[in-house]
Amino acid sequence: MRNKRLDVLRCVAVLLVLARHASAHTFINEAGWTGVDLFFVLSGFLISGLLFAEYKKRGAIDFKRFFIRRGLKIYPMFYLLLLVTIPAQLGLHQLGSGWRYLAEFCYVQNYFPGLWPHSWSLAVEEHFYILLPLFLMLLIRVSGDRANPFRGIVIVFPVVAVACLLFRLRTMTSVPPADLTWSISGKALTFTHERMDSLFFGVLLGYFYHFVPARLRVFDSRRNAALFAVLAAACVSSAIIFPQTSRFMLTIGFTLLYLGYGMILMLSMHVKGILTGAVGWLVEKIGSAFAYVGMYSYSIYIWHVAIGAWLPGMIRRAAGDRIDLRHNDLFYYVASLAFGVFMSRLIEYPILHVRDRIFPSGPDPVSAKP
Repeated sequence: MRNKRLDVLRCVAVLLVLARHASAHTFINEAGWTGVDLFFVLSGFLISGLLFAEYKKRGAIDFKRFFIRRGLKIYPMFYLLLLVTIPAQLGLHQLGSGWRYLAEFCYVQNYFPGLWPHSWSLAVEEHFYILLPLFLMLLIRVSGDRANPFRGIVIVFPVVAVACLLFRLRTMTSVPPADLTWSISGKALTFTHERMDSLFFGVLLGYFYHFVPARLRVFDSRRNAALFAVLAAACVSSAIIFPQTSRFMLTIGFTLLYLGYGMILMLSMHVKGILTGAVGWLVEKIGSAFAYVGMYSYSIYIWHVAIGAWLPGMIRRAAGDRIDLRHNDLFYYVASLAFGVFMSRLIEYPILHVRDRIFPSGPDPVSAKP
């Protein structure tokens, strides 16, 4: 069973990313890149929840089964994009080198030059999908507490957070400001060992949610919720105040972002029933629309850059230069959302239905509390 509030957050994340790649230069466009950070926190929370739910059901974590289920979720759509990229780039006389295709295929495009500017985040998450179950299996092996073998997460998270921050600081301080190019500063943005803290913060929240829910009851109070909302807004607004390529944003800024988005995630899970009447009804309808888009956020994310790069030119050539949509942001948004939903319903969800019949999921990781 899907959680509507989490789908709303997925929608917010993908809309932010779409805004980042739009042509208009607004404050939303400038801060849109943080949608990836929201995706990271959500992924940490949700993927750890899947593994926690499996442990509660079976008393163990099956790495092979988990990886097959994840692979059937993420690989078909992404590799289809790579397959389509070859004839598209041939037609545009822009065929990339074989090494770029290899980097994308092997999910190391965050360390080596790839084909697409947004696929680096997929590599970070892929590495996370490998490391997290192995880490949790290690905790199960060394822990003497069979009911809750994951207490070590509380100790390991600060280590990961500090290590990633130190890696980013080293990257950003290793060169003088005059030599600070995107090829250098981008390492702090894309390298897995410098971004894993965002995902692991989601794991920490997932651990509390599933095993120590009392830790999160602080979000139940409306007074506390208002305070956390202000703190979250302050953390996330740093992305508007400071440029993405600033030393602050690429170091401490990432820490503030995952803390802010983590608070927003917890508020979305705990705060309910504030709006009533006509306003509450309107927000509910808007939330339903957002949740619908959020269901297809992965496919939208995969295809939106290609849609923005290819589709306007295809239409322009077909219309004989009478229609030029290259800088039409409304067309870009509508086409990206529509094509992402179409591809998801055509490919992603049919494959997931087959996957769920062969490798059925465990209990609902959001509702499966102790």
